[in-house]
Amino acid sequence: MGTKVFKRLFEIQLLQDYFLTSEDGMSFFDKNEEEKNEILRTKLIFGMYDIRDMFFIKPVGNTTLKLNEYKLRLHKTPLGFIVGVEVNVENQAGETLYKPVFGLDESISLSFCVKPRLSFFKSITNVSFTPEFPAIYYFTNKDKEVFNETVVPAYTSLPISDKVMPHQNGKKYEMGALVDFGGTIREAIQHTDEANPAHWEDIDDRRFVTEADRILLPHNFIYSFKKEANVTEFEITLEDLASTEIKKITETFTDPITSILLNFTKVDENDDESDDIADGIYNLKVKVNGGAEVIYTVYLNDDLYQKDSLGVIDIRFDELNSPFSLLDASGFLKTKIDASDQKISHPVFEVRFKNRKTYWRYNREGDFSPAEIAATSAYLQHQPEKLISIKPRSLTETLIPFQNGTSLMLPHPRMPSVKVEQDKIYSEIYINQSNRLLSN
Repeated sequence: MGTKVFKRLFEIQLLQDYFLTSEDGMSFFDKNEEEKNEILRTKLIFGMYDIRDMFFIKPVGNTTLKLNEYKLRLHKTPLGFIVGVEVNVENQAGETLYKPVFGLDESISLSFCVKPRLSFFKSITNVSFTPEFPAIYYFTNKDKEVFNETVVPAYTSLPISDKVMPHQNGKKYEMGALVDFGGTIREAIQHTDEANPAHWEDIDDRRFVTEADRILLPHNFIYSFKKEANVTEFEITLEDLASTEIKKITETFTDPITSILLNFTKVDENDDESDDIADGIYNLKVKVNGGAEVIYTVYLNDDLYQKDSLGVIDIRFDELNSPFSLLDASGFLKTKIDASDQKISHPVFEVRFKNRKTYWRYNREGDFSPAEIAATSAYLQHQPEKLISIKPRSLTETLIPFQNGTSLMLPHPRMPSVKVEQDKIYSEIYINQSNRLLSN
């Protein structure tokens, strides 16, 4: 009986900048390919990074059935997971190629839900605290573009998050939201519904997970309104991607409402003969109290939606003839040994989580001294019994010094918990005799 050979079909890496930022404060994603690989190699050797401690990952829908049917193997790793496949080995024109033993049909998709293990995941990760509807993140290799990294030396990568969404007037953005202002990516440094430059700061595009990926919903879901919006009238329209109206829901109320159940199971839920609304990607247009129209992309799919999960990774075999496809045009795996005896890797798809930024707020019983206020004035603004960072700062597992010049180091937040107050997010730092404000 011959030996069975398995090769890697694809790999998913979940990369969280909170745990990967280096001691100099430089984001993992600002580094070049060699530097990134060295950081990951070191952390894996010393057991300092393991996704299995951060996330539950499991197949959903019929994925387990498909894994068994097509002799696919799921293997979880410290960086995410790998799917391998049983192959036959072939040699063509000096290359060693691998073809799946069982043909892999284009209709196959493999779906995996991702659920955080860490209770403080939202505190350290740049994700929404209070979204308008209960959508979860949807990551897929379908219809994605290779990302050209702008580091030196430049290289390409395969993130499976979507491009940042353009700014929309009238839409409310949480602090931390990433938005595209005409080709410039900006991060909100406070809750805002304006394009006011004081509410945003420019950042480099690193194809982080953003609200553009938070689109997966069931056909019935609750849409929430802010209490202060005093909503008494709304118009919500579901359109397909060709801008054809599928369903419109309009309501008027005497008293303000804070939520509404939206039913997109049928075009007319009161008519049993009405057409079903198919699974798929749609535009959801929302107009409140006759104000500006805000547009969301939504993916309605009851089978994929996992209520208590962060998101779903959906890897599809119908992505063809692209760097994100799983097989080449002849049905061979992407991994191979070429004619010069060089190993070509399998596709490695990345899910990139940006760490959260907060305003660092130093608290003391009794006010800070004039010397402390003066020494930190370039970085902290003074309020009674408080000193608050003028700009938000990234939260990291590595304790990055908050430096004034080259000599002054300020305490960092000890706990990965945050506090949302009005239009900003804060990390609290308490100053006492054992935790001085000023450390040289």
